[in-house]
Amino acid sequence: MSQPGQQKSKDVKMVSKQVISTNIINEDKRKLQLLYIIRQIGKLTEKSIIMLLYELKQKGIDLGYQFNVIGNNVFSLMAKEDLTSLLYLGLVENDPVTKKISISNNGIEILDKTQIDDDFKNKLAQALNEIKTKILAYDEEYNLKIKNEMKLRRR
Repeated sequence: MSQPGQQKSKDVKMVSKQVISTNIINEDKRKLQLLYIIRQIGKLTEKSIIMLLYELKQKGIDLGYQFNVIGNNVFSLMAKEDLTSLLYLGLVENDPVTKKISISNNGIEILDKTQIDDDFKNKLAQALNEIKTKILAYDEEYNLKIKNEMKLRRR
């Protein structure tokens, strides 16, 4: 217990982040490729997108993300930051009900204006054909897990 006369104080922690704009995105190849991948795969949860990026890296399509694997869970702080940047700029949108991320009209417009390497597109198409069902199954499993947790909380 605190003694009389002592006051508790709260410290404010300041974290600086770089300001980002759509002009910077046009120059960032990795974010453009991530945006293109989201366009190709459709709607997925953030966790499933990170799993997809991990599987793509295993198939030889390395976007430069570093991954941490603990058990069956895959984490990437860099990928999460890039997804947050794309959400902030309105290039992708998050469905509030399903929590799935999809490309927005602004994102489609940016992709139409920029040139994505044809070699990357071909490799991606081939890799997506191989792992798409695995990722979609993982996404559905994750959605069922979330729904069950929400039902348990309501009780």
